[in-house]
Amino acid sequence: MSGTNLSKLAAATLCLFLHHSNNNLSNNFSTVSSFVYPKTSTIPSSTRPPAANWIDEKPPLLFWNQILLSSPLSRSTPHQGNLQAARKPNQSNNFNRSSNGDQSSPSKRLPNPDKLTKEEKEQSLQYLASLIKRRLRQIKDAKQSTLENDVSNDLDSKQREKIESAEFVTEEEDVAYQLAKGRFIDLATTVKGEKILEDMFRTPVALAASESLTSAADDTQESKDVNNEMTGNNDDNSNNINNSDDNIDTIQTPTDPRLIKHAITSLQSLLLYAMQIGIKGPTEMQNKLVRHLFRPGDAPQEESGTWIPEWNGEAIRRFKFFRDTELGKDVLAALIWKRTAQGARDLMVELGVWGRHEDTALLRSGFPIRFLEEEERVSKEAENNTHDPDRILGLRKDLRNFKVYTIDGDSTLDIDDGISVEVLKSSDDKSNDTTDPDNSQRRYRYWIHIADVDRWAPRGSPLLKAAERRGTSLYLATSTLCMFPPNMSSGVMSLESYDDKHALSLGVELNTDGSIIPSSILVTPSMIQVDYRLSYDQVDEMLDEGVGYTEEWQIGAMLEAATKRRAHRVAHGSTEGMVPFPIPKGVVSAEYDEEKGDYDVSLKIETTHNSGANVTLEGEGDDPYASPVSSSQLIVTEMMIMAGEAIGKWHQAQTTQEITVSDGLAQLPNELKLPYRRQPAPDFKSREAESRHMDFLYAMNKRYPHAWYARRFFNSVQVSEDAGPHFGMGLECYVQWTSPIRRLTDLQVHAALKRYLRKKRINLLIQKGIPIPADIASMDVGCDITQLREYINTASEEKDNSITSSDKVKESLKFKTVDYIDYSSGLGMIFAARPIQSSSSSYWHLEYIRRLVDESIDEVMFESVVLGCVNQERCQYAIYVYALGLEHRYVSETGKLEEGKKLWLKVSSVNPKMGLLTFSLASKSGGIHAQPTSAPAA
Repeated sequence: MSGTNLSKLAAATLCLFLHHSNNNLSNNFSTVSSFVYPKTSTIPSSTRPPAANWIDEKPPLLFWNQILLSSPLSRSTPHQGNLQAARKPNQSNNFNRSSNGDQSSPSKRLPNPDKLTKEEKEQSLQYLASLIKRRLRQIKDAKQSTLENDVSNDLDSKQREKIESAEFVTEEEDVAYQLAKGRFIDLATTVKGEKILEDMFRTPVALAASESLTSAADDTQESKDVNNEMTGNNDDNSNNINNSDDNIDTIQTPTDPRLIKHAITSLQSLLLYAMQIGIKGPTEMQNKLVRHLFRPGDAPQEESGTWIPEWNGEAIRRFKFFRDTELGKDVLAALIWKRTAQGARDLMVELGVWGRHEDTALLRSGFPIRFLEEEERVSKEAENNTHDPDRILGLRKDLRNFKVYTIDGDSTLDIDDGISVEVLKSSDDKSNDTTDPDNSQRRYRYWIHIADVDRWAPRGSPLLKAAERRGTSLYLATSTLCMFPPNMSSGVMSLESYDDKHALSLGVELNTDGSIIPSSILVTPSMIQVDYRLSYDQVDEMLDEGVGYTEEWQIGAMLEAATKRRAHRVAHGSTEGMVPFPIPKGVVSAEYDEEKGDYDVSLKIETTHNSGANVTLEGEGDDPYASPVSSSQLIVTEMMIMAGEAIGKWHQAQTTQEITVSDGLAQLPNELKLPYRRQPAPDFKSREAESRHMDFLYAMNKRYPHAWYARRFFNSVQVSEDAGPHFGMGLECYVQWTSPIRRLTDLQVHAALKRYLRKKRINLLIQKGIPIPADIASMDVGCDITQLREYINTASEEKDNSITSSDKVKESLKFKTVDYIDYSSGLGMIFAARPIQSSSSSYWHLEYIRRLVDESIDEVMFESVVLGCVNQERCQYAIYVYALGLEHRYVSETGKLEEGKKLWLKVSSVNPKMGLLTFSLASKSGGIHAQPTSAPAA
C-alpha cells in the first residue's frame, strides 16, 4: 500500500474514533470541571435569596458567602459533589469549553425562536461586515487617521455639521436603526461610542448621504485615488477589508428583521470578545472574574444568536456573565480580520467606538457604566418626593442653628458628611456649679451629620433599585461612576452649602482620654444647613494662620478631639501604632483634553496616616515625594471612625421589642440588626520568629520594610451581626455607615436605624392612645401595619377595652415582614469594584511611566528601596520606587539583597495594555547607591 493511501486510511480512522468518542469526551469533562450551572432545585434552601415577604425564615447576614459557594463559577463548592452525583451517567456538563479556554455554547440552552438557516446567518454576517467596512471608509475619507489617534475625534466640527444637517430617513421609518437603538449600552465607556454603533445601522440612504459628505473632505481627490491609497495600507487587517470586492457604496438593508437582529447580536458578541483582552490564567480563574454577576435561580443561557427582547440591566448582566463570543469571532472571519481578542479590540478602536485607553476591565466586569433612561426618569421623580416619615412622626429635629462644616477634596461633588460642635457648658454659663465655680471649662458634644439618602431613595423605591445594581460608587483614574444619578448624588442628597438638607445626625461626648461616653450618644434624623464648604487645604491654612482657633474655633476644637481619638486608638492597638510609618501610595489621575484628543496624566503620592503627627518636610527622614498628612485629614478621618464606633455602642444599649403585646396594648416588634465589622488581633505568639524580625526592622529604623513586613500579620475583616473588636482600628466595635451616597451597605444601615426609631415612636404613640398617622406606610417600618391600624381605630371609635385582651391580640395580630434588609445585597459589585479600581490605577500608573520613557532621550532612572524578599530561589524582591509611589517586583541581577537597600533602577520595558513593567540596574555605578538620596530612612 502506498504512503498516500496509508495516510488517507489513518486520517479516516482518526475521524471515526473522534466521532465515536465525542459524547464520552463531553460527558467526562464534567468530572474535571467545577463550572457547574445548578438548577434551582439543586440549591439548598439555606442559600435562597431573601423573599420580599420573608416571615418565619430570615436569610443569614453573610448570605453572599453562600451565594459565592453555590455559584457555578466557584472553583469548588460544598454542594458540588451533590450536584455532580445528581447528574445522570450520560448527562454532560451544562458548559463545554474549547481547548483554548474560551467558553463555547452550552450543551443545553434556551431555544432561539428566531433561529436562522446557515444561508441566512451568512447573509446577516455579510450585511454587518459591509456596515463595518463603510464606517472604516468614512473615517478614512474624512481624515487620514492612524491607530495612534483617537478616531472618535477624526471629524472636525465643519464635517460634523455637514453630517448632522444631511437628510436621512427619519428614525421612525428606519427599521434597522430602531432595532439597534439602545442595544449597545455598557458596551462602550462613552455615549459617543454607543452612538457610533447605533448609527452604523442606518439605512443605505442615510449611509450614502453620510458617505458623500465625508468623502468630500478632500475635494481634489478622486474616489479611485482614495481606494488606491487605502489598499496601499501596510496593516494586514486593513488590507483584507479594503481589498474586498464587496460594493459597500450600495448596502441593502435586509427586509427580514430577523437578519438585522442577528447582525446586532453578532456585533454585541464582537464587543464582548474584544473585552476579553488581557485575561490570563485557566478558564476557572477567568470565570471568577464574573462570578459576582451570578444570581441564584438564573435561567439557562439562551442559544447563541438569540435576540434579547429588552436590553436592560438584567440583560446586560446575563450577557456579560455567560460571555458568548462565538458570533463575534464569526464577524472577524467575515472581515478577514485577526480572530483574537486583541484583533477585536483594535477593530473597535479603529471604528472609533473605543478609545486607545478604553477600560476593558470595567466593560467586562458588568458594572453599570451609565444610567438607563428609566433610572434617570425615576431619579428626576425622586427629586419631587415629599414623603418624609421621620417628619410625620416628629423624629426629624431642626439642627439648623448648628454651624456645620463639610471638608472634602476640591473636586468632590457628592458630599455626604458634615461636622459641628455644640457647646454644652461655656464660660458665659452663670449656673451654680460647685465643682467648677468659675465656669472656666467647656463641655462639647461633637456632631457628625450624614446625608439622609434614605429620605430620597427609601426602601422599595425604583431609585434604590438603581443603586442596588451598582452597590458602590466606582472611583477610576479617568472618572467617577456614581451609585446614584448625578442629579441626586450631587444634588438633593449632597450636603451643599446654604440649603436646608436632610441628614441622619449623631452627637457624642468624649472623656479626657478620647474614649466615648456611651450615655451621651444621640441618634436622630435631622434638618441641617451647611455654613462652610471647605477643602482640606483651606482647613489646614485656617489652622496654620490661627483662624481655626479664634473666629472658627470649632475647627480647632475638632482637631483637639481628633488628636485625642487617634491617641486613644493607638493605645488600643490600632495599625497607626503598629505601623507608624506606612508606605505612601501613588494616586494617578487622567483628565481628557479635547484639544489634544488625549488624556493628561498626573501623579500625586499620598500617605494614609502618620500616627496623628502633622508631617512636614523639615523633619529628618521625611519622604520628599509624599504629600504630608494634614490636620484636616486627621479631623475627618477620626470623626468618621468615631461615628462608626458610636453607632455600635448606641446599638448595644438599645432594647429589643420582641412581644406584640405590652401592658395589654398592641406593640410593633422592634429589633435592630447591624453589620459589625470585626478584625481579630494578630497572632504574635505562634509566629514568634517573624514577630522578632518585624521588631528588628523597626529598631533598625527600616521604616518601609517594616511596614511591608507587618502586613503579613493582619487578619481579614469579618462582617457579623454580633459586635466584636476591630484590631486595625483599635475599637471595641465598629459599624460603617458614613457614606450612604457611595456605599449601598451604609445606606442599608441608615434604613435599619430609621426603621427602628420609627417603630419605637409608633409604639410610644400607641401607649399614649394616639392613632398611627395615616401617611405612614408599611414599607416605612418594614412590616405590615394594616391590622394594627384597624385594631387601634376600632378601639378608639368604640371607646372600650377591646384591644386590652392580650390573648386575643396575640392570636389576631400578625406582623408580616414586607421588606427584609439584606446587608449582603450588592456585595458582589462591591467586591468586583476593588479589582476594577486597581486595574484602572495600575494602567494609568504604567501609562505615566511610559510617557516619561518616551519623552526622555536618556535612561529613566528611579531611586528605590528593597522592602523584602518574595522568592528566594528567583531572587525576586518587593521594592518601593520613591518618585512613583509604586510597589513592584524586581528580580535581582546581583544576587541576594538586604532589606532597606537603596537601588537606582532604570525602566527596561513598560506596556500598560499588558500590565507589564520591568526594571534593571541603572548604568551609572552599577545602579547601587549611584547618587546621594534625600529619601527617608527605609
